[in-house]
Amino acid sequence: MPKMVLTVPPEADGRRVDRFLADMLPERSRTVWQREVKAHQVKVQHRTAKSGDLVHVGDLVEVQWEDPPVARLDLDAVTEIDSSLIVYQDDAIVVVNKPRELVVHPSRGHWEDSVVHRLRPLLGDDGIYFRPGVVHRLDQNTTGLLVLARNELTRSKLSQAIAERKVHRRYLAVVHGQITPLTGKIDAPIGRDAKNRLKMATVLMGKPAMTRYRTIALTAGYSLVQLSLDTGRTHQIRVHLSAIGHAVVGDELYGGGHPQGLLGGQALHAGQLAFSHPENGNPLCFTAPLPCDWKGMGVLPWRAIQQSVFEDEEDLLYPCQNWATDDLLHTWASHFMGS
Repeated sequence: MPKMVLTVPPEADGRRVDRFLADMLPERSRTVWQREVKAHQVKVQHRTAKSGDLVHVGDLVEVQWEDPPVARLDLDAVTEIDSSLIVYQDDAIVVVNKPRELVVHPSRGHWEDSVVHRLRPLLGDDGIYFRPGVVHRLDQNTTGLLVLARNELTRSKLSQAIAERKVHRRYLAVVHGQITPLTGKIDAPIGRDAKNRLKMATVLMGKPAMTRYRTIALTAGYSLVQLSLDTGRTHQIRVHLSAIGHAVVGDELYGGGHPQGLLGGQALHAGQLAFSHPENGNPLCFTAPLPCDWKGMGVLPWRAIQQSVFEDEEDLLYPCQNWATDDLLHTWASHFMGS
């Protein structure tokens, strides 16, 4: 039975325990966590929690849960490793560059192939748990970097770091139109769309969500934007950009549409990932180039707005690689011309 211990950060002081868990572990809904509390699967400061209990800064919240029967997938039968995904690995973690159309872990409709399937021999020995090593996710059509844990202790530490916003994820996206102002933040709560349960939306009573953006380059009808997350809601970047009228190009669910012949899919890429190693504390930073199916957009006459990509105050803490914008645009165009 999976188990995790979380420490309540200052920003969560005074929250109900079920809401705290839903905010920290968003892959499970608040309703699910309410059921776990009622089933006596949650402890606060070593005492069994009750519905309505509040958590306070520094509290230890211990939670365990039973995976649904469908989770008893025989992943131990997987013996091969797809090394093409691996950017970095050691005894504690694996960092991967996820391609388009590949889901992170087994789920309905995706029982045969996922990142977890392709790396299963590296991800510990819990064969009944269908998300071994997973601490955060990327949507099926979003490309780029994510980190997985190779054992349950590391998984717990990474989950805590993500909850405390100590794992820094930066994205690149091509969006429709020009965002005004060119740099800013989108602060709007996110919840389930009332009309389409497959979608999320900005809703008054949703969970707090903030996305920061920085326009890197412009061309007629499109912008290349760098984005980072202060929170990690489902579809957050896609929802926020759509809500302000600048949907991600190729994002059909949220109104992005496809430019004919210029793009192979949704133009959202997790290009940089920075965090402290969960075992030794060493600062780590990884950068992934744009996926090859973006190359058609590179032929457009882009004009640089910022001198560099992936540059902000976090660079003082992590050994990150910053790209010169002109170099990025030149390489992007070269890939198209060489195809």
